[in-house]
Amino acid sequence: MSTEPNNPHLLHGRLAGFYFLYYVAVGAWVPYWPLYLHSLGYTPAQIGIALAATALVRVVVPVGWGWIMDRSGRRMPWIAGSMAVSAVLFALVPFAPNFGALVTMHVAYAVFWNVALPAFDVVTLNHLARTGEDYARIRLWGSVGFILSVAALGPILDVTGVGPVPWIVVAGMLGMVWLALYVPDVHDQRPHDFALGGFLKRARQPAILALLGACFLSQLSFAPFYSFFSLYLEQNSHSRTAIGALWALGVVAEVIVFLYTGRLIRRFGARPVLIATLLSTALRWWLLALFVDVPALLVVSQLLHFASFAVYHAVTVHYVHELFPGRLQGRGQALLAAVSFGLGGALGAAFSGSIWESLGPQWVYLGATAVALLGAWLARSAPSLQARPPAELRA
Repeated sequence: MSTEPNNPHLLHGRLAGFYFLYYVAVGAWVPYWPLYLHSLGYTPAQIGIALAATALVRVVVPVGWGWIMDRSGRRMPWIAGSMAVSAVLFALVPFAPNFGALVTMHVAYAVFWNVALPAFDVVTLNHLARTGEDYARIRLWGSVGFILSVAALGPILDVTGVGPVPWIVVAGMLGMVWLALYVPDVHDQRPHDFALGGFLKRARQPAILALLGACFLSQLSFAPFYSFFSLYLEQNSHSRTAIGALWALGVVAEVIVFLYTGRLIRRFGARPVLIATLLSTALRWWLLALFVDVPALLVVSQLLHFASFAVYHAVTVHYVHELFPGRLQGRGQALLAAVSFGLGGALGAAFSGSIWESLGPQWVYLGATAVALLGAWLARSAPSLQARPPAELRA
């Protein structure tokens, strides 16, 4: 149904709109879904397992979907269809009769939910290679959607309770289905470099393994934040309005920095910027571990989101886009998602849930601090990454 818009501004608006709707759904899910599950009577360990199950799907599923779409040469019909199925499956989650069914339903919808972002990043980057627009300036609209979602929902849920959360996520998914029908497919015009010896040979290069290792450690450290930050704040007597405001604050900082990410990488180089993001992540978790009851330091920890997420995300997405050219790029972005958000997120959610109950949240965030520092060390000591940032990032 989608056709190439004659007006690049219309195309950019559609791309930005998809990210906006995606992160409206994420803005309802990430901060408030653990609270919703807790309201149903599930323990932190059970919540950690359920969230780990959704993250574990990312280890295999995105690479499989990436292979299918690389082979078919089309992505947008797959994205639209997968979001429709995901919306139906997610709508069934609140009706799970027991914990086993809850985990099964999380796995089922995650199989289709995890198609969208890696595939859409490929579509966006290929469109922007033609129009000359900066990826970060399109992607920042996802951050705007997240801000509006978490900031609006906090006060609403203080009044209504957390019951509306799943239906807001479903509404965001259905919005993505509609918009995906109007975003045209596009193909990478760079010649496929068959001298790379294929996807697996390319993925085994030491520099790429080091990059994936650093990304894995970054997201391993992020898991207790995504899974339990809201619960941590609620247990320390912060209202849902304050929780929403703190989530929104972090993403406001992210939006501002997205506008200047290309300049940062051009000036300092990708490796130093990646190391800096991991060091800022470690500082962020250390502040959460020791100063959750100090509002000013909570604000500082959330402002560090600009580096630990925004700059980190832009650097890694562009690196992978350059390191996996041609028909390898879909699987390259999917591999990044699988290793970092998938394996790192799954292990982090499972471990943090069990440690939360046995040792307490402070030790969870101190452990996350150590993991982020290890990631910074790996990025610092890794073989040099030979890819340059692509043209739209250098501009």
